[in-house]
Amino acid sequence: MPSRVSKGGRQTSTGPTSPVVRRAFSMQEADARLIDALRLRCATQGMLMNQSEVVRVGLHVLSEMNDGELKEWAAKLERLGVVRSKLSK
Repeated sequence: MPSRVSKGGRQTSTGPTSPVVRRAFSMQEADARLIDALRLRCATQGMLMNQSEVVRVGLHVLSEMNDGELKEWAAKLERLGVVRSKLSK
């Protein structure tokens, strides 16, 4: 099956893909800036990535951590309060 180079320089298949699931979530402004900084860092290395791709890379890195590392990093994360959507009022 032929493959192509995506904008991030990774090889991807042109065949059928898994379904895409849309999720909405909240984050602190500092976390949003961190995503932008990581995108810029990747771009300087020739990898153009969108916000979703940066988050997905982070998920894969988290999944590779052992339980102790995951627990340590999760404990550092500040918990956010419940954010209510304007549409649910």
